[in-house]
Amino acid sequence: MNRYVGYKEKNPFFFASFVKPVEDFSNTISAQNIISKLNEGNIFDFEYLPKEKDTLDISFNAKNRAEYKYFTIIFRDGIWQKGQNPHYVSVTENIARGEVKVTYKEENEFLKHVEHLKIKYGVEIPESIKVRCANLKDDSQDPIYLAIRNFKEYKTFYHPEFIKYITDKYFNEFHESENSNALQSLLDKAQNTFSLLEKKFISEKIDLSFINKCFNELNDKLECVFTSIPIKDDEYMIIDGRFYSKVIFSKGKRKTYFINKVKKINYEIFKLFKG
Repeated sequence: MNRYVGYKEKNPFFFASFVKPVEDFSNTISAQNIISKLNEGNIFDFEYLPKEKDTLDISFNAKNRAEYKYFTIIFRDGIWQKGQNPHYVSVTENIARGEVKVTYKEENEFLKHVEHLKIKYGVEIPESIKVRCANLKDDSQDPIYLAIRNFKEYKTFYHPEFIKYITDKYFNEFHESENSNALQSLLDKAQNTFSLLEKKFISEKIDLSFINKCFNELNDKLECVFTSIPIKDDEYMIIDGRFYSKVIFSKGKRKTYFINKVKKINYEIFKLFKG
């Protein structure tokens, strides 16, 4: 929350670029929603009387510039509305700072289900998705809502650099004379054994010590796997990893020659949805 103090002359030699504001975070938090609530009365947890040209800046995921979103609303002519004070020439001071909290219906079944997924599977549903889905009706056809409600198991994608590290280590240090069949079989069987709760590959039937060793050696430097919830067809929502909460689609298998045409590995690739 910023208060307008006054006007200053613009520096003719000052140039800057700004991220464009949005109107909706796609999780029920939008400029119009906040404006409506503010014009109904005080929704802050402290005493506050707005003054002309006060502005409220609301941002989402400010720690990640690639996903950073924000909008600004202004108190003008006695009401809150879309807009902001002019850049470069406005002098303002910060008067308050906090978080937007969304209230849910009592005994919310969706949130209870989300908590169950966290306890049983280690699946962490991001707050933005909770806000988007928690107050939807039981018969909602929202694809993200349905994917979480109908969740049975998650799908794991290997990071390409993790595959490269494994194959280099396997052939160069242990099995130089082999072809890639044994390693290919191991990688295929291990792909959906990764445990989010224990942060390792787990199987009672397969010895996964080699893959877990590689995972532990790389995990501090790289997100080795991307864990996702299937949405529909070849669409998945990432729930762990660098594209957290993004929707991606599988592009099938890619054949990669890491050393030569005999020592090759097929692994499933994916692409991030644009927008």
